Amino acid sequence: MSVSPALALELITVSTRILCLNGQTTHRIVVDAELIGRSLGYSISIFPAWGQFVIKLDNLPDLVQEDARISSRIQVLDVAPVGVDINKVSQTSGVLDAVRSGALSVEQALNKLDAISKLSPASHSRFIVMAGVGAAALALIFGVTDLISLLVIFLSASAGAAVRRVVARFSRSLFLQPLVASLLAGLLGAILQKMNFDGPLQFIEVCPCMILVPGVHIINGSLDLARGRISLGMARLTYSGLIVLMICLGLLLGLSLGGQSLAPEVVGHQLPLIFDVLAATLAIAAFGTFFSMPWRDLMVPMCIGAIAHAIRWGVIEMGLDVVTGAAAACFFAGLVATPLAHRLRLPFAAFAFASVVSLMPGVFLFRMSSALIEIYKLGGKSTDAILGQAASDAMSAMMICLAIAFGLIVPKLVLDRYIYDA
Repeated sequence: MSVSPALALELITVSTRILCLNGQTTHRIVVDAELIGRSLGYSISIFPAWGQFVIKLDNLPDLVQEDARISSRIQVLDVAPVGVDINKVSQTSGVLDAVRSGALSVEQALNKLDAISKLSPASHSRFIVMAGVGAAALALIFGVTDLISLLVIFLSASAGAAVRRVVARFSRSLFLQPLVASLLAGLLGAILQKMNFDGPLQFIEVCPCMILVPGVHIINGSLDLARGRISLGMARLTYSGLIVLMICLGLLLGLSLGGQSLAPEVVGHQLPLIFDVLAATLAIAAFGTFFSMPWRDLMVPMCIGAIAHAIRWGVIEMGLDVVTGAAAACFFAGLVATPLAHRLRLPFAAFAFASVVSLMPGVFLFRMSSALIEIYKLGGKSTDAILGQAASDAMSAMMICLAIAFGLIVPKLVLDRYIYDA
């Protein structure tokens, strides 16, 4: 297919913008751009950074005679990878495949990409309901079986999701949505504490906040670091860390405004394996909704997540710790999700994270944050128990996050290296 350099560069620029904005891995964006450029007769180089992708277009020397060559063309694309929309990534990848196969002209592809960029995320009703379902499912996994408590968690998370959609309409702030949603959860927790609510208050407070954890950006940042894109990887992880900070701040601020602190730790009931796995699949369905995954595609990560969760259960039942269980579950998920993400043209990080979302250590982060606030309040009167608890929760969260990251990333890097990039 022969097209002008300007048209080829426009196609690559528009598709790169959509893929970057909606959660595609950096490596896949670069590879797809190179492939589509070659199919159009050009050599494409992409230099990614946070807030800016530089795209360079050259002739392929072996396809163009010396007197017909053009000078390099460079496009600076101002874009930051702050969103996740599986549907947009999938459809954009499909358009690029059609261009490469000759089924679509570049002009037709640009029209389709314009329509894709304007697609709406999951509907308000689906988003709000599934936020409640996801938070309640996470509570079930932690052993909350009281129906009233589960209903309260559902309502708290659903209210937070509704507020997030309202905030999104009036503000483009990257951090206001998680801050406001977690603040609402903290205020509700403080009210229930004052009312002496008889239930697992800590889980009622933290489960609506756990659905806000930016796992996709953590995985994408870890992948960038593993591939040597240090500045972009660190920027992604910094962005993720700031979101987590806003969640913790909102939760603790809400509790503080109500004159309370995080409720004491409670021990949940251990569910039978079948109910535990079913709860994990509900949580996966919820996160698939957050990522605007079409219903028809949800069954795939739900099946992967069900098996991964059962693997974690089995490892723990064998007497090993939760970190080992998370690593084993995520290694399986990464091994299966990598080829499926390629085949289905889905963004790996969102697809894989949705499959293992029930393993995220959000509760440890919130406990650590609460303990640090207590240490600040007590000053030199802090007890060894509080210091030890803060350190223990911090290390638990870090080790589980590392287990998830390595478990998902290692099989992907190996399969990409020897199969998909070979």
